[in-house]
Amino acid sequence: MRLVRLLTLPALLALCFNFVANAQVKVAVTPDGPPKAMKYQEFCQDLFPLPAAAPLAVNPVNINLPVAFRAGSEYPIGTTLYDSQSNAALGSRMSRSSDGRLMGVWTMALEAGTADRGTGYNQYADGAWGDQPATRLESDRTGWPSHTVTESGTEVTIAHSSGSASDFRIITMRREAGSDTWVEGVVSSTIYPADGGPGLLWPRAAAGGEYVHIISVTAPTANGGGPYEGLDPHPLYYRSSDGGATWDMVDVILPGLDSTTITDMAADSYQITAKGETVAIAFFDSWQDLLVMKSTDGGATWEKLTVVDFPLDRYQVDQGYTLDDLPPYDPAAPDSLAIFTSDGTGSVLIDNDGKVHVFFGAMWVLDDDLTDGTTSFFPTTDGLMYWNESFGTDSLMAIAFAEDLNGNDTLDIDVDGVNNSYFFGLTALPTSSIDADGNIFVSYASIMEGDEFFNLEDNQHYRHIYGVASADGGETWLEPFDIINPDVVLEPDLINFMEAVFPCMAQNTAGTIDLIYQQDFRPGTFIRDGDPQEVNFINHISLTPEEFGLVSKTEEVVQPDYFQLEVQPNPATNEAVATFRLENNSQYSLSLLNIMGQKVADVETAKGFTSNQARVDVKGLTPGMYLLRLQAEGKVSVAKLMVK
Repeated sequence: MRLVRLLTLPALLALCFNFVANAQVKVAVTPDGPPKAMKYQEFCQDLFPLPAAAPLAVNPVNINLPVAFRAGSEYPIGTTLYDSQSNAALGSRMSRSSDGRLMGVWTMALEAGTADRGTGYNQYADGAWGDQPATRLESDRTGWPSHTVTESGTEVTIAHSSGSASDFRIITMRREAGSDTWVEGVVSSTIYPADGGPGLLWPRAAAGGEYVHIISVTAPTANGGGPYEGLDPHPLYYRSSDGGATWDMVDVILPGLDSTTITDMAADSYQITAKGETVAIAFFDSWQDLLVMKSTDGGATWEKLTVVDFPLDRYQVDQGYTLDDLPPYDPAAPDSLAIFTSDGTGSVLIDNDGKVHVFFGAMWVLDDDLTDGTTSFFPTTDGLMYWNESFGTDSLMAIAFAEDLNGNDTLDIDVDGVNNSYFFGLTALPTSSIDADGNIFVSYASIMEGDEFFNLEDNQHYRHIYGVASADGGETWLEPFDIINPDVVLEPDLINFMEAVFPCMAQNTAGTIDLIYQQDFRPGTFIRDGDPQEVNFINHISLTPEEFGLVSKTEEVVQPDYFQLEVQPNPATNEAVATFRLENNSQYSLSLLNIMGQKVADVETAKGFTSNQARVDVKGLTPGMYLLRLQAEGKVSVAKLMVK
């Protein structure tokens, strides 16, 4: 297990940028390199219908390789031509119900342009995903969906309606447990455009018990809205106590999040989660304090926790500041006036004891031109940061960095080939989950090193989804690993050409760690880069704790080779034969699991010998990937079996 030091912010500033700027460790924008300009509060993406920016393309670009199709644990649950799932942090896009169903949502468009945009939805039940959706859930054009499920099994999706500036509302789709019918509704508010207000955009939702909690922001002036109570935009909280049927708390200004303490709140730079009566909302605006609002009474009262104390209170773009306004100068910083902060992407998690955990991408920002109405950021900043309530303000862990794939102690990336249009760093977009034993799992997007992961047409590096885990409540963390690997993905021959971003995990892990992400074959996005509009795949991946590096406290996980475990034929149609070797007179148990880790059948339990053979009946099983689990000699091993 890799130990990670807890750092106060002054020490972190030195360590973090040493990791990203020192040529012997990581590569970043060096102090003499130009910062990259970013529009302040104007990078929020397309709200209105647009024509296609370029001809529609649906195939991988510059790839002339044979595809050897091998079904791993990945499954495509939908597609979209709208290829940007968030401006920054992601909302809840994947849920697990108490009866074991999985639900996934995403911003979906199936026609060229963006006029048909809405919520794509799919569900895993009875051992299989449903058909890929052909229509959005809502009647209106929407975007930025969240999905949550109450304790009783009622499903609720929310998304903002954005057909025009006069229609900035939060649309709900609600389906009660046991029903096949979605009912469309609207979150109650007094500030929709029809009432003379700016409207609401970019919402996030979470459920605890039968409560549904929402955080959203008012539509800013830059997107056709306007100021509200002195902020542009303003974060607001909403609550339903009956599973989204009605709303008993609306347009709530959370204590300490008003015009006396902040200047605004960047779109999508927040995430919300709930567990029982405990609710936590984390805010990741790059030019504000990194904050957590926590409630232990279902949203009735709130406590404000400061994760990172941003040195400039209520800073306005072009206001200007000096070295005297900042912490002690760090010579490793990319500029003498650069400020360490979040890149806007992050995740918040409540553990089984009610403690809040926060993850975010590191970033340095700078206001270097006081005449242009913009600020600057350093897109090659590297580091996935971690905090929990026991740390205190300005104490952080760096738990992951972009991987040195060639092992030469240098991150070999083309600085100009880092896609800046995402507006985040080299390790970003974290999402998190926890299981009943308190194991914490995190996935995130990371830049890929080397020429083999470089798109020559766009001159940009690809990104993959990585995973990292902690078995001790965040005190130490295992080594990260590339989730987009040959044992997982559907098309392993194309791994070097996959852009994998926007991961989202089901936070209540049960047996398996489940996530969805967006994948195509071109770095960046059609929306921001002006690339050809291509088909993007929304894929589900199911992983075991062992794949994250966690092992049972009583059993050692070993590779199939340890037992010489083999299954033939593979794929199988009616029957397969498992062969394995054990010590004489060893007790063993052989079982068949689906890809979700749920037991399908007990194959055999007996005393084993040097050579063993067991028949596995697969007749009547839904075609797909299964796991054959052998437990013996205090060890457990798993082999994959494809049923066709």
